[in-house]
Amino acid sequence: MNVEGTGELELLQRILPFLATQGFEIPAGEDDTAVWSDHGSYTVASCDMAVEGVHFDLTWMTAEDAGWRALAQALGDLAAKGATPAWALTSIAVPKTWQVENFVGLYKGMSALAHETGLLIVGGDMSSVDGPAVLSITVVGRTVSRPLARSQAKPGWAVAVTGPLGAAALALKARKPLRLMPRLDEGRRLNQAGLCCGDISDGLLREMEKFAAASHAGCIVRAADIPLVEGAGWEDALASGEEAELVCVGPEDLIRRAGLVPFGLLTEDAAVKVVGADGLPLQLRVSGFDHFA
Repeated sequence: MNVEGTGELELLQRILPFLATQGFEIPAGEDDTAVWSDHGSYTVASCDMAVEGVHFDLTWMTAEDAGWRALAQALGDLAAKGATPAWALTSIAVPKTWQVENFVGLYKGMSALAHETGLLIVGGDMSSVDGPAVLSITVVGRTVSRPLARSQAKPGWAVAVTGPLGAAALALKARKPLRLMPRLDEGRRLNQAGLCCGDISDGLLREMEKFAAASHAGCIVRAADIPLVEGAGWEDALASGEEAELVCVGPEDLIRRAGLVPFGLLTEDAAVKVVGADGLPLQLRVSGFDHFA
């Protein structure tokens, strides 16, 4: 049996028995981050990978753009849990034919964003590889408020995003580098307001599927109510990954009090459904990104 066609969520379920789950506020399998109590505050850790040809393409972006992009995606997980970045470890494997300028450029891009966010890159590892370059980033941050995990989401909760979606999809179509800023301050505010947040790294649809897999609460998404950047359509918003914005769920009164506008509702049914303005299901030609679909 090959991993192709298995799906990321199924693969995760198969390896969960081998992962530590005891003693954590948020253990493996309940979210994209691990969270544990640490002397009155909480430590949040996550790992993210960027593969050449999948997550970045040096034929139309610079290595510095790629480095910024990779770290921004890793920091999205900290933003979702309201954590302030502390430090990062980076591991990289590149072909021996890679240009030194590109190798250094990745770190220049990461360093530029690290400086903007107060993150310290404290070390890592490097190796050569026959295939495309691979960059893996482990980020650690801290928060004073206990974050909610996806597994704690409840049917009846509303769904909203922190800002308009589709910017990443438009940039990809135009082959235009986009240096997004992780929503760290916004994530801190929303977590302190009692909301559960996730980053939109693989698209809004995939993110809601992750909520459903962890909490068994599905979702009805009203496509016409999703906020969009100028020039984007609702299919861009549903499938566009690598967005800076966060998706948040919580009681509707908390969502509105936080200044967000709901566009969806969590349901007892574990399915994720998209409906039009008339309330009828829409035929989708897109889906979020799954490496193993």
